[in-house]
Amino acid sequence: MCQVCTSVTQGVPQVFLGKDKAFTFDYVYDMDYNQQQIYDSCASALIEGTFEGYNATIFAYGQTGSGKTYTMGTGFGLGFREDEIGIVPRAVEHLFNGIEARRKAAIEKGEPPPEFKVLAQFMEIYYEEILDLLDTTRDASDKKGKSHIKIHEDASGSIYTVGVTTRHVTSLQETMQCLKNGALSRTTASTNMNAESSRSHAIFTLVIKQQRVVMETMPDDDGKERDTTEMFTDFETLTAKFHFVDLAGSERLKRTGATGNRAKEGISINCGLLALGNVISALGDKAKKGSHVPYRDSKLTRLLQDSLGGNSRTVMIACVSPSDRDFMETLNTLKYANRARNIKNKVSINQDKTSKQMATLRAEILDLQQELILYRTGKRMVDADGVESINDMFHENTMLQTENNNLRKRVKALQETVDTITAKNIALLAEHSLAMITSGEGTEENKDQVKALIEGYMKETEELRAKLLESEAMCRVNSRSESVLSSVRESHSQMSFMGTEDSNVSEVIALAKREVRVLKKKTYKQRHG
Repeated sequence: MCQVCTSVTQGVPQVFLGKDKAFTFDYVYDMDYNQQQIYDSCASALIEGTFEGYNATIFAYGQTGSGKTYTMGTGFGLGFREDEIGIVPRAVEHLFNGIEARRKAAIEKGEPPPEFKVLAQFMEIYYEEILDLLDTTRDASDKKGKSHIKIHEDASGSIYTVGVTTRHVTSLQETMQCLKNGALSRTTASTNMNAESSRSHAIFTLVIKQQRVVMETMPDDDGKERDTTEMFTDFETLTAKFHFVDLAGSERLKRTGATGNRAKEGISINCGLLALGNVISALGDKAKKGSHVPYRDSKLTRLLQDSLGGNSRTVMIACVSPSDRDFMETLNTLKYANRARNIKNKVSINQDKTSKQMATLRAEILDLQQELILYRTGKRMVDADGVESINDMFHENTMLQTENNNLRKRVKALQETVDTITAKNIALLAEHSLAMITSGEGTEENKDQVKALIEGYMKETEELRAKLLESEAMCRVNSRSESVLSSVRESHSQMSFMGTEDSNVSEVIALAKREVRVLKKKTYKQRHG
């Protein structure tokens, strides 16, 4: 006899609870949405960010039975269809496909392929104790034993755990096997609200370590870029953590009907979620800005310290029930998510110190080379007092070069215009001549005009032919004179070398004069017929 008490505004990421309570989020998914649409819109970009060294977190929150484990994909029940696969399996497949694509792209470019190393961890928080779900030596039935796993914080503020089993995975199948083994070891039980309720908070973590080649392009002396792959190739190491968090559902003991151990588990779950709510309130409430953030009140908030207000791109998925019998739980979940939406994280690339320092030095080298180019080109100068200033001659030279380029473009355009007009004039003259010839039959005046036109063309042709013959004759004369002079020079050098310089010079000169007179007579006869 329950009714639907929620509605989604079409085209707007807004959900209405009842008639007057509206909540706006980044994304809102109604009951008819599928798993692929959810992954593509809010999770796919986070996987792409891990390849650039950005941490990411996705955690699902909501009351028990609202679909958190189903959405995250950390449950392995029977009869799951392909379209029901959750976020975690899709993200793992996306990750390994991206690794393979980047390796192939580097090989096609002739570059060394990047090296990837993926590590998997799976933990659950049960009764405020961290249990290792991948530890095969642990007694699965002993849930209340003291855990040896410790939480620490490094110098940069990042959270890490000591004593957790870390599996090196190289494929989708290996990763999914780890996820499945851990999910089957997770603590679950039946309540009145959920036949298979998660009784612990589960955190599945992937650590992606990447070492890739960095190739820089440095400017040449003229300011243009050049390829300096051989002399400026370096490696950088990036590390990214991706947390997939499946929180246990918030519940009321009265509705779940839990007693004994189930009731104690519910109390422990609610304590952890309360601590998480206090952290979200401290970070998202503007009135509490700058106040103490109680990360240490719970193991859950301590592990998620990077994800809430730290160095991580975090997505919170609030799962709610559309039934009116769950109205109050749905309202609390939406308020919870609305406060979390106000949290602002400061993300940065996780790069090791050595490669980060080298990247800083590369950037400084580029800046110094740019400054050196400015001095070489004369744009900047230093006077006698050591004061830097901008050279006015550089600006003037730049303006003149720009004006010169503009004039070149204008001359080119004018030349094209002249060629176009000349071609058009030739076409018009040809048409005019053709019209006079074709329409001149029977008219004495037109015939005279055609005759005069032809005579003019013939006269111009003969003049051009005469000029051409004259030019050819001059070329022959010049070539002969050059050959005579060269022979005279050779004879002169040979005679001087033999020791008879005075006697033979006069003979060579007389011979040259005779040759010149003969050439003059031949040229005169050719010109005057």
